[in-house]
Amino acid sequence: MKKLISKLHLIIGLVSGLIVFIVSITGCIYTFEHEIQELTQSYRFVKEVKGNVLPPSKIKEIAYKATDGMDVQRIYYETPNNASMALHYADSASYFYITFIDQYTGEVLKIKNLRTDFFTVILYLHISLLLPNGELIVGIATLIFFVMLVSGIVLWWPKNKKKKAVQQKFKIKWNGRWRRKNYDLHSVLGFYASWVLLFTIVTGLIWSFEWFENTLYYLVSGGDTLQKTTYASKVPSSSNRNSALPGIDRAWYKVLEDDARILGTAIYIPQKETDPIKIYSSPEHGTFGKLDWRCFDQYSLKELSNENDFSGRYENATTAQKIFRLNYDIHTGAILGLTGKFIMFFISLISASLPITGFLLWLGRKKKKKGILKKEPSLELV
Repeated sequence: MKKLISKLHLIIGLVSGLIVFIVSITGCIYTFEHEIQELTQSYRFVKEVKGNVLPPSKIKEIAYKATDGMDVQRIYYETPNNASMALHYADSASYFYITFIDQYTGEVLKIKNLRTDFFTVILYLHISLLLPNGELIVGIATLIFFVMLVSGIVLWWPKNKKKKAVQQKFKIKWNGRWRRKNYDLHSVLGFYASWVLLFTIVTGLIWSFEWFENTLYYLVSGGDTLQKTTYASKVPSSSNRNSALPGIDRAWYKVLEDDARILGTAIYIPQKETDPIKIYSSPEHGTFGKLDWRCFDQYSLKELSNENDFSGRYENATTAQKIFRLNYDIHTGAILGLTGKFIMFFISLISASLPITGFLLWLGRKKKKKGILKKEPSLELV
């Protein structure tokens, strides 16, 4: 059985190794994206002026003019000391920009092309390899990597139950030959990292495959079905329509008034007549586990809600829904704060090394086998 598992481990490792390396190393680089950007980009910060925050419609207007008419899809408010942001994108016009605006003075601080932004490129490499249908390719490679981790643990499991033999499985023999060190780097580090990587892989597969997400939710919730409701605004007759722009302001003010703990918000601006106004709010900066999602009819401002919906008020969420809301924070390590991110950084680094050390192991065995065949030609006939 172990020989069969070893063969499977080798074949799928050679097939998926390059993708696993790219996804792992980009995940490693992206781990401290939030901290690095705030440390190196001064335009992300503003001086707070209490009671003088410009509403979303004004931020939208400023961003629209500053970018010569680029449509605004979302507006972000983070902490009182962070600049507001307007996100512009349109597949038809092929633009993807973000505008940083002082939400107190209206000053445009920075207009950034996200197609050339370092961390945005790294993110899209991580989730799609920058390829058409790349998300599916990454998803399949992640599923294969899951099989590799499980098979790797089986192969690592010591046959020899003696204390010394077992202890050697848990440490790297630094004074050994390079092949032994390479083997230990692959098997020992792979074993330690696998227990964290399993959580990383599971959270990644939730985004990759709807069937996986639904199945896991069914198991975690004890038999419930994951519900994601699509909300729509009821379009009135033309004579009764109100402006959508004041609507986003009123909806935003309502969200702020309902919860004093809110630190940051994101407003999804309706792009179609039937689109609702979607707003998420968070009491934390840099994590997403406790988001409140609110939806409003863009004309009547009536709140659209479904108590069974996955996206809704955090306080109304079930235990299973709260666990699934932590998916991003678990995936990035942010659930444990800066400590968790450091753990995820090193785990991702180890993950990126596994295809390399594994390939070197295969290459070494292949060369060794060739050497044996040269010395004993008779073996070629066996």
